[in-house]
Amino acid sequence: MAIGNGDGDGDGDGLPGRNKMEHEKVPSLEAALNSSTSPSRDGLVSIITPVFNSEAYIDKTIKSVQDQTYTNWEMLVVADSGTTDKTPEIVQGYSDKDPRIKFVQVPEGRGLALSRNYAISLAHGRFLAFLDSDDFWLPEKLQRQVDFMRTNNYSFTCTAFRRIDLNEKRIGRIIGVPRQTTYERLLQQNCIACLTVMLDIDQVGKVSFTESKHEDFILWLNLLKRGFRCEGLNEDLARYRIVNQSRSANKFESAKNTWRIYRETEGLNLPQACLRLGQFAIRNLTKYSRF
Repeated sequence: MAIGNGDGDGDGDGLPGRNKMEHEKVPSLEAALNSSTSPSRDGLVSIITPVFNSEAYIDKTIKSVQDQTYTNWEMLVVADSGTTDKTPEIVQGYSDKDPRIKFVQVPEGRGLALSRNYAISLAHGRFLAFLDSDDFWLPEKLQRQVDFMRTNNYSFTCTAFRRIDLNEKRIGRIIGVPRQTTYERLLQQNCIACLTVMLDIDQVGKVSFTESKHEDFILWLNLLKRGFRCEGLNEDLARYRIVNQSRSANKFESAKNTWRIYRETEGLNLPQACLRLGQFAIRNLTKYSRF
């Protein structure tokens, strides 16, 4: 099937679904391990998964990675000192059977950015992908995105996705992505979902997250300011879980954090920040007005 790279504006309208991929045949664990005994760094995808008391959903997250039709990956599941539930034991159980899965503990300190940065420092792959511990991917996500990047020599890409509720009883509409996102476009709306991002480290160089609310938004802005563009693969390849504790679930708090980024991180003056926040609010209202 040809890569669907339409002119989506980020609201998902008119984007054909790919739900059938949730049921497509995936390689067995034995076959996957045999095919990646001597993984090539050039095609290796390093998946960064921070965990914090994630025992409720981490099984689903890990299994969605094991079910990928693309098998040349490593998954770095990283916990800081704040984790107190059975997440480490669960992850270690998977690691004992599948050496591509690695559980790592941050030596000291707490925080999402700290955990991601520590895992990134241990990554071996040319490509970086991000998957939080309550989200999951559809089986062709890595294959489609790696092919998309290699075919076009892209450095920074994202994909479409759907939201799901806490218990997966409700699956939302497709949230599409623009064909290309620039710095100015991203200031108007964060249309780049972290669980859909893939970076080519050979092109963008070393990356790190800032310990801040919306630390992923800040990283995307930094990359775009450096002249990179985020290319959109407008295919439904991931599931983002809405949980009560999710930072993105509180839209008012999200707007406050976005304002701080405009003013304190990006250095926008007051009129510019007001304009961007207005655009941000209107676009998000349109995007999230229906599930």
